[in-house]
Amino acid sequence: MSKCQSLPGIQKVWYIPCADLPDDVVYRSVAGIPISLLETPTVSITLKGEAVCEVEKSYDNNSYIEKAKLQFLTLDDVPTDQHPTFVIKTANDELYLLGAKERPYPTVKITSSTGQPDGDASVRKYEVSFTARKALALCTG
Repeated sequence: MSKCQSLPGIQKVWYIPCADLPDDVVYRSVAGIPISLLETPTVSITLKGEAVCEVEKSYDNNSYIEKAKLQFLTLDDVPTDQHPTFVIKTANDELYLLGAKERPYPTVKITSSTGQPDGDASVRKYEVSFTARKALALCTG
């Protein structure tokens, strides 16, 4: 049995190093406690087109597990050497955190493409995946 949900209209995406997160993000989110970020995210990603975040929930080994997948296009370079986590702002002005301070970290796949001959800029496609008992945590800003 597997369920899939999608966030309503992503307005903004930020990235922060996982070291800047509070401890036990996944356990707090499983308990229904909104995550208080230690610092307000400041490094915003300039999105090209629409970002999409989907969460798939499945039942495995006597418990539920979630896999969140965030996809977006940008000209920006997101440094992946510091294990970035991502904060997502939806059309409902809700903030969600994708990632945790502890392992496993989100997996970031980057695909670069050249621009079109008619003058389109080259973009990077980011696909961020995170699997945990609760992969997308509600935040307070």
